[in-house]
Amino acid sequence: MSAMKIGPDATPFLITFSGIDGAGKSTQIEHLSSCLQTWQLRVLRLSFWDDAAIWPRLRSRLGQSAVSIYCPAQDKEPFSPKNHKHVRRWYLTAVRAALYILDVMRLRYLLTRQRVRSCDVIIFDRYVYDQLANICSNSSLARTYIKLLLRRTPRPDLAFIIDTPPSEAFARKPEYPIDFIYKNRRAFLQLRELCPQLIRIPGGAVDDIKDEILTHLRQLRLAKTTDAQESETANESAVIRSANYCRVQNKPTEHV
Repeated sequence: MSAMKIGPDATPFLITFSGIDGAGKSTQIEHLSSCLQTWQLRVLRLSFWDDAAIWPRLRSRLGQSAVSIYCPAQDKEPFSPKNHKHVRRWYLTAVRAALYILDVMRLRYLLTRQRVRSCDVIIFDRYVYDQLANICSNSSLARTYIKLLLRRTPRPDLAFIIDTPPSEAFARKPEYPIDFIYKNRRAFLQLRELCPQLIRIPGGAVDDIKDEILTHLRQLRLAKTTDAQESETANESAVIRSANYCRVQNKPTEHV
């Protein structure tokens, strides 16, 4: 398979993976990366939390502070969350909403960096969608905010949600309380109403999920390649028509 870029100045092909913790995103990212590399493509793997999110350590400390103040008994729980997104307080929601705007700004800058643009494919472990799922609700204010932020977010070529059943995800990664994982899954599905380009991949066997992801990849790449070929053909036809027109116009006038 040839490079997925269409033209030398094209931006890298952007693929994102979202979903609840323990859904199997890392496993699928590993599979996809290996597959793309066998196709002789330059693949760059990024983590939204590590590479795009603003002040991740500060955010983690804010969440930990809220846990200590409001839920001191949870200090003895067997899970150790990374950013305490399961803690829902009004002031945390306000701070998170402001930080998500900065996240999008940094993401836009990140995608302009030379080391990023020189790659053929970028794979993101989580994306803006995972952040928005933390505040997704039926509130008109929240939905308006999400719509506005999505307009500023670079749109991936493929955006997957690995929709593994919460019970299975919790068994793999008991980092957050099980009731939160159920709520988080519902938030992801609700987010698809505002972001229809999100592709839901049902949970199942690892190989089945892998095959479905590759099917979407091949279909989209074929469509892009076809569009590029049609555009090139149209341009060639326009050049030929222009050349013929010039030859007709430049034909010497015959005197009778």
